[in-house]
Amino acid sequence: MSFEPILLAPEEEPVEVYPYRRVWQTTWQEVLLLFAVVAAIYAATLVFDLLPDGLRDTRGKLALALLPLAAWLLISYRGERRAVAPRPYLLSVLLLGALVANAVAMPLSERLFVPDRWLPPQGFFGRALGYTFTVGFAGVFLRYAVLRYTIWETYFRQRLDAAAYALAASLGFAVILNVRYALDTDATVVATGLWVASNTFVHMATGLVIGFFLGELRVSRPPVIWMPAGLLMAAFLGGLHYGFRGIAIVSGLGVGATASRPIGGLALSFALIAALLLIFAFLIQSADERQQTAAGRREPL
Repeated sequence: MSFEPILLAPEEEPVEVYPYRRVWQTTWQEVLLLFAVVAAIYAATLVFDLLPDGLRDTRGKLALALLPLAAWLLISYRGERRAVAPRPYLLSVLLLGALVANAVAMPLSERLFVPDRWLPPQGFFGRALGYTFTVGFAGVFLRYAVLRYTIWETYFRQRLDAAAYALAASLGFAVILNVRYALDTDATVVATGLWVASNTFVHMATGLVIGFFLGELRVSRPPVIWMPAGLLMAAFLGGLHYGFRGIAIVSGLGVGATASRPIGGLALSFALIAALLLIFAFLIQSADERQQTAAGRREPL
């Protein structure tokens, strides 16, 4: 007979370890951080007069241009490296996105499309469609090419992988545009911050569209028009944002009178990325659940 004491404490249930970085959580943190910093600079400059309205410090503008990259490295990339199963080549995808923006997208915009010369005077639909089929589609296709012809076949293991890689490529693309804006324009620090946040948010939003369609292309069998429709949708979303941004920033107050509301562009871009984060989180979760249910039904008894 054994006289060893019997432990009456209940057994602890094993906790399932999620092996991947939680893309939605870290992306929300980046978006909220950038929004909070830019909104604080806006309030300190144009609401409370704590900073000079005409401040054009180049170092401050450059720091704002690089803030989205710093937030991504600190939150998403750091979280990725700490995950049990980190996604490989995420930083390489970001650098490729930056490379195609600098080597292809910027020359196309400055030498071929030149949107600043003819888009602003157009009406809403002219601006939206003009942006969609020039700068918008070029940027969308370049980011698609970065993903499709490098890591798509090997490293898109699930739908969330597509979102993570598409966000990385889009962030690299946006950061180059941010830096060029900060260095090449005479904008103030507060105007640079508002432009950087809006530009980053809209590229992240269109990147989510690209990632969703690429992810479905990898894990399921969509129709042949699936990917062209996705690219066109992403480009048109950017065009709509461009058209509505002019309305959000400038409000008519009467005949021949207008008032500038620079915070309106930031609010519009934040609403866009917030809505798409919620929408695609729901769509991807629903698609994964349907796939798991279908796989369970096919298992032999």
